Amino acid sequence: MQRQIGIGTGMLLSLGLLAGCGGSDGKGAATGHAESKPSASAARHGGPAYQGPALPGLAEAPAWSVPVDGSTGCAGDPALKDALGVVGADPQVCVLGDAVVLTQDRSGNSGTSGDSSEDSHFRARLYDAADGRVRRTIDFDVPEAWAGDRRLTPSSFVKVIQDKDGNPALLVVAGDEIAADGLKKASVKTTYTLYAPSGAVLGRSSFTGDAYTHLPAEAGHLLLKEGYGADTYTPIGGGPSIEVPDRDHDQDRIGSGFGYRVGSTYNVIDGSGSRLVVSDRRSGKQLWTLEDVDRPAALAHADDPKARLHPLTADKGLLAWELPDGSAHDVLLTVVDLRTGRLLAQGPQADVGSSSRLMAAVSPDGSTAVTDLDGGGAVAWNLTTGKELWRQEDGEQDITPLALPRADLLYADVGDLGLTALDMTTKKVLAKGLGSGSFLQDGDALQFTTDGHAVLAGDGLFVFAPQRGSRG
Repeated sequence: MQRQIGIGTGMLLSLGLLAGCGGSDGKGAATGHAESKPSASAARHGGPAYQGPALPGLAEAPAWSVPVDGSTGCAGDPALKDALGVVGADPQVCVLGDAVVLTQDRSGNSGTSGDSSEDSHFRARLYDAADGRVRRTIDFDVPEAWAGDRRLTPSSFVKVIQDKDGNPALLVVAGDEIAADGLKKASVKTTYTLYAPSGAVLGRSSFTGDAYTHLPAEAGHLLLKEGYGADTYTPIGGGPSIEVPDRDHDQDRIGSGFGYRVGSTYNVIDGSGSRLVVSDRRSGKQLWTLEDVDRPAALAHADDPKARLHPLTADKGLLAWELPDGSAHDVLLTVVDLRTGRLLAQGPQADVGSSSRLMAAVSPDGSTAVTDLDGGGAVAWNLTTGKELWRQEDGEQDITPLALPRADLLYADVGDLGLTALDMTTKKVLAKGLGSGSFLQDGDALQFTTDGHAVLAGDGLFVFAPQRGSRG
């Protein structure tokens, strides 16, 4: 499905006018970056007032806000883009750990393809979620000679990924032109810089030549060479290259860092092997198979059961077991430990939509989840006990879970209601139409930082603190 993020247009003030919050050190010749020091809170610099309805579970008024215009956006989300599999989709994310990230196209080339006759000038800015203090400003260029067909938008060059340890990090890809010299042709130098949510530089790597302008990034590494069954990655910032096994062709990213590979050794002719085999992608070591998992009671006598593994948290997966023909629903939901395959909880039954892609929201304490297998219908349940709390009933609006900021409150995309807050105990609608009035692009209109602050993208960007005394 298409997830939505609203960034309004037509504001007179833009991110560029907030540059006075922190002085620039000037552009580095090698990297195309201009760095700034932390500054005062954005809220003290004339941020817009919030005019929308109250957001359940959050403070009445935003802690701070930033004006936006048509040049404003957020960072790209390559993991979500891969999962969506929609041509032309550009999902964006405005949160990076406990920071907020905004981008700006300062060149006037926004949205054009890579054959523009002018260089592009972009800005990325990291804010402290609690008070709006600017942690870092990064100005960088994309030269006219840049190879490839990427859209000339900041989200193509500023992306939220993970570092080597699986923590959120911001990747900025910048370029510099190298003039022709004698017989040597003109070329381009590409610099990949990884930033922590604090704004600190985690690593920086530069390459010369057209072949290095568009390297995919994962787990703090860059993909240098694709091979048969395994690819070669190099760490951002330097170090020895490593070989990492491929994912299966239709597998979502599972686990943090390079995560896990889910494959099959099943032989359809003689029935040997396993229908599901999980291995560590970094080491290539096989960890467990479907035969190692305790079979749920409902499938105790099933012949050759099938199951599909989905990402749930960094260390837990949702294993959906196909139920026999004639069952009330399509699959039985269970929770497994990703490292060992140990069955942690047997949950409710659920239906599956067209492609079996999981949409899930998990509470910060990991106790509660709302899951939806690609439009099969949302189900709320306890991840520890497996107890069903409620499910989307026939005749109800479609509920697509987006966030569980605490165990008793769900934010979801609900059919005709739009962005909606639901009581997790009663399924009662607490607020609706929260993202209305925005110019919606790919992404979520409401996103949460790791410290519980909510980032709402509308006719401005508004950051709310969690409500005092709210339950986790």
